[in-house]
Amino acid sequence: MLARLTLYLEETDLSYQKMSLFHGALMELLPPEYAEVLHQSQLHPYTQHLEKRDEGWRWIVSCLNREAAEHIIQKVLMNQQEIYIRRDDRRIRIIRKVYEEISYQELMRRFYEGYGQNYISLQFLTPTAFKQQGSYTFYPDLRCIYQSLMNKYDSAVESETMCDEETLEQLCHDSRIVEYNLRSVKYHLEGARIPSFVGRIKIKLSGTRTMADFANLLFEFGEYSGVGIKTSLGMGAIMAGDKNICRLP
Repeated sequence: MLARLTLYLEETDLSYQKMSLFHGALMELLPPEYAEVLHQSQLHPYTQHLEKRDEGWRWIVSCLNREAAEHIIQKVLMNQQEIYIRRDDRRIRIIRKVYEEISYQELMRRFYEGYGQNYISLQFLTPTAFKQQGSYTFYPDLRCIYQSLMNKYDSAVESETMCDEETLEQLCHDSRIVEYNLRSVKYHLEGARIPSFVGRIKIKLSGTRTMADFANLLFEFGEYSGVGIKTSLGMGAIMAGDKNICRLP
């Protein structure tokens, strides 16, 4: 099961550089034993990030399995009326919550029925980067994008294996970026400045219908999982399609 909780915040004086502080606030709210489980996991079963919309800031927390949704969203965040940011010693009031979920069975049903999109508009909502051979890749490399999403899916759905080299090669062969509007940014984290990017790209899928549907499935999953590195700290939030365009950092 994939789950998402959108918390509408009263506070207007925020920035994307505060996302790691919200992660810290979340960890403080969780029972210590479960927080330690999350800390030890290699690919975290949750993501969180901030978004700025016309009506204000939102904190969005997504979970990639039922256990994480129960521990993080249902038992903790649904009961909160405010978020305490310790480093700033400030309390941010939550004015509304919206919860949504989708089963992996429903996600696969959509895949088998077909999406019908040969062009995918992909928006990188928060600073995004990848790590390869010890170096940061801070541009939208399609191989990095697909591989990241496939790995995250396999980690979330242990009963299925999606990431194999042949499928990855085919996706890369059948995809190309035909439009982009990007800029480089620095994401500040624990004294480091991570080179990253935000913006939009449009991908053309020219292969089989099955591969196009598979790519669409990955990007829909990616709206919950994020893409690239440090998604639990706010990086790599994406949105597929032109719906609900938000302001970029």
